This record gives sequence, structure tokens and C-alpha cells, in this order.
Amino acid sequence: MQNNVNYPAFRRFFLFLLRWVLPVVIIWLVIRTLQQKQQDLGSVWEAIQGAFTGQNGWWLGLTILLTALNWSIEAWKWQVLARKLESLSFYTALRGVLAGQSLGFISQANVGDLTGKMGFLQAKNRLNSIGAFLLGSTLQFLVTLFAGTLAYTYFLYRMPERPGVGHFIALGLLWLTTLLTVYVLSLKHKAAPTLERISWLASSARFFRVLETYSSGDVRFLVFLASFRFLTYSIQFLLVLYGFGVSLPVLDQLTVVWLLFLTKSVIPAFSFLSDLGIRTFSTLYFFSFYRVDPALVTSASLTIWLLNILLPVLVGIVFVAQLRYLKNQPA
Repeated sequence: MQNNVNYPAFRRFFLFLLRWVLPVVIIWLVIRTLQQKQQDLGSVWEAIQGAFTGQNGWWLGLTILLTALNWSIEAWKWQVLARKLESLSFYTALRGVLAGQSLGFISQANVGDLTGKMGFLQAKNRLNSIGAFLLGSTLQFLVTLFAGTLAYTYFLYRMPERPGVGHFIALGLLWLTTLLTVYVLSLKHKAAPTLERISWLASSARFFRVLETYSSGDVRFLVFLASFRFLTYSIQFLLVLYGFGVSLPVLDQLTVVWLLFLTKSVIPAFSFLSDLGIRTFSTLYFFSFYRVDPALVTSASLTIWLLNILLPVLVGIVFVAQLRYLKNQPA
């Protein structure tokens, strides 16, 4: 039976949708997200104007530079991870990272991130890069988990009232999860052979074969990059809090910031809107234990979201149309 589908015409139509309609959809979702937070963003804008015109304005300016550093470190990390499959320039790795941020706006964030990063690899290496992507994500999660658990330990120690049993159970589970994550990472070289022994998973083993190529030195360097990035956006948050006039000891501020990052890591965000909600709620909850104006910390949290999330999403739209999936060339 002859297939009457005109594949070249369908492909052109599909490419048109992805190259032109997809960016429009992303922009529309950004506008919709901002509209749903209109009141808060109005307060943020007033606070930003006051902060930038005040004596602390240059601190907020520095956070914009740290945004560039933050995503540059992530691009460097992806460049190192992908090196086991093919050589990527730093600029190509950065395009993949930023495209992934834009795609994450219309999907679950990790799916968009993976799609963007894979999109600048050769077709033969895309699925094989899944293991590399998971290794990078897990190491970044481990750094956040360890720092957040330390912060939670200090937070419970500093609580004016004796914490309930639930807090200690949660703390124990966090330390246990940290140790289990380290243990799982130590078995990375066994991932593919293990999957091959399971009949219904054997076909996916090749996606994780790349994990066998990372040496202990490679993993240590990747942990360094993940820690460098974590410290970068930690300092960034502290600078914004300082710029908005939040008066707390630095150690207490850092404790809350790391607890915020921990909460965002363990609670799944299925969209950028839910990420914003988790970020805002967590900030208000943890700062409620201190004598701090809620409007200031909410404005600071939303400002970080605008600089670290929304700005890369908008920049990444430019690179979505450059994904190799959309090239008129054989895969």
C-alpha cells in the first residue's frame, strides 16, 4: 500500500512550527507568568528602583554579572561532560544550556534542559549523552543536598524552641539521602552492565555506557564546577538581599538561602511558574523565623528569579531555532 504522506512538505511545516511558533509560545508563557504575578512584580519593580538608586545599587548590578558567570559555569560543566562523546566549543555548550532553559519553560525543566543540550550534539551521540547529563545533574544535586542539609542542621540548632521530632526525622533522612547519593555515584561504572542483565532494560544500557569513561579525577573536577556554581548563585542571592536592605547576620542569611535551594531541589517543579511559587513560598517560610520584612525578601527572591531564570529563558529563545534537530540535514 503506497504511503501518500508528503514527508518533505510535512518536515518543512514541522520545522516552521519549531523555529517560529515555539519561540512565540515561550514568549506568550513568559507574559502569562508575569501577569499572574503582576502585583508582586509591581512591588519588586518599586523595590528595584529604590535599590538601584540607593547607595547599595552597585551590589545589584554585580548580580547581573554573576548571572553570566552562573550559566557560563554550567556550560563549562556540560562541555566537560560531553567531551567523552565529542568535542564541543564553549560557545556551543553555552547555546545548548540556554536553549535548554527556554525549552524548560514549556516542559518539565529537566526535560527541556536535556533536550537543549542534546540538540547541539551530533545525532549519533544524542541518546548516548543521557548518562552524561544525569551525572552532571546528580553531582549538582549532591552539592545542593549536602549544603542544604548542613544549613538545616544549623537551622535546627539555632531555633529558639526545641524542634519537634518531625524535624529530626527529616534531618536524618536528608543525611541518609546524601550518603546514598554518594554511594550510587560510586557505582556509576556498573550502570550499563547492570541494565544489560535486565532483559526489558537491556536496550537502554548504551545510554549509560559513557559513565564508564569518567575517571575519579573527572568526577572531582565536575564536583568542583558544581560547587563553584553553587557558591556563585549563593553569593548572588546574598548580594540581592544586601541590596534590598535585609539586615541579618551573613551566616543566618546563608542558612536560609541554602535551605531555599534545598527545598527547590527536593520538591519537583513541573514548570517555571511552579518554580517561582516554590521559590517565593520557601523564602517567606524560612525568613519568617527572623525579624525581616516579608516584602523585602519576596522582592529579593523574585529579582533572583528574573535574573537567573527568566533572563536566560529569553536569551535562550535565540538558540532554540539553532538546534540541530531543526537543521535540514541527515541525522
